[in-house]
Amino acid sequence: MAKVTIRRRNESERADGRAALYAVLNIERIKIRLPLDIAVTSAEWDETAERVRGRGQQVKDWNLIISNTKAKISDILVRARLTGETLTKDSFLALYRRPGETMNFIEYARRHLEALKTALQPETMRHHAAALRKLESYNPRLQIAEITPDWLRVYAAYLRDKHNNNPGTIRKNMCVIRMHYYAAMRAGKVKNNPFEVYRIPQADPIVVFLTEDELNALIGVFRSDKLDEGETDVLRFFLFMCFTAMHISDARSLQIEQIHGGEIHYTRIKTRTRVNMPLSVPAAKLVEYYKEGRLRGPLFRHLPTDQAFNRIIKRICRRIGINKAVSAKSARHTFATLYYKKNNGDLGTLSKLLGHTQISTTMIYAHIMKDSRVAGVSAFDDML
Repeated sequence: MAKVTIRRRNESERADGRAALYAVLNIERIKIRLPLDIAVTSAEWDETAERVRGRGQQVKDWNLIISNTKAKISDILVRARLTGETLTKDSFLALYRRPGETMNFIEYARRHLEALKTALQPETMRHHAAALRKLESYNPRLQIAEITPDWLRVYAAYLRDKHNNNPGTIRKNMCVIRMHYYAAMRAGKVKNNPFEVYRIPQADPIVVFLTEDELNALIGVFRSDKLDEGETDVLRFFLFMCFTAMHISDARSLQIEQIHGGEIHYTRIKTRTRVNMPLSVPAAKLVEYYKEGRLRGPLFRHLPTDQAFNRIIKRICRRIGINKAVSAKSARHTFATLYYKKNNGDLGTLSKLLGHTQISTTMIYAHIMKDSRVAGVSAFDDML
């Protein structure tokens, strides 16, 4: 592979003693010089280390340009070697000057994510950041041109085999890549669209919910004196979400003023849809508890983080023999499954109560109610 060096053109030294730096390499015995738009004095230039001497911010910026230029050239040369392509001076320069083709995808995605931070929810920002960290651990120097249909298939397999990610998690990670890749396409950084060939697989949703008996068991524990204060607070909040179908992020932002006329009126953070949730008797009791006589302001105060909440509710459930992967979202699923079962499969109303934009999303609760489906079909058992 061609050797890349950074040289100072001493013969072109200016009156102020500075001379331009160039990246130099040979392709097919033809010397190629690539200007770096940096000019330094002989005292500032370390010819052996190929670095600018000093500690200031400008020196750091110059040395970063040098490192990035060498990395960009190396990426072009390595890719050509791996694909068997024979580079000429013209083809090398075309690749070097092509916008975006050798752009570090992870760096671009993080800049794009930062630009969107005021439009995205904190939970979404955390999800994207985690997906990009995972991608960085796989290949920190991933170039956007490397993202092909085959690469996407290999990376999905890596998430499955090395990270033990379930299909739903794999899908979320691939959707993050697609979102930022499409942003690069819109910005003219790349033309090819690998997602036209590679289709992100649909994942069956994992729905963890409590049966009516399990929910009653939790209510029994809540009424007892067997939990400490922190556990009681977590379980109380979990039960509120069971009775109202609220997602934890929606519940955290709920204001007292949004509760009137025997209903909770709010807009879902995720879908931006309006929801009017009637208050059941137990939900109304919990609302009065949390209001503490206040007429306005946040309904909930001093709640633990989502991670701490999920850890504590799992511990409470295991203590009474519920060995499911219970989390805050299980409360919403519990409301949906029990409502569906007790209201003769009324998906239309359930969809509105959950704030879904499409009834197809609500259909997951029809699919998981195996007992109801079996019982319904058994009505024909004695007919032949």
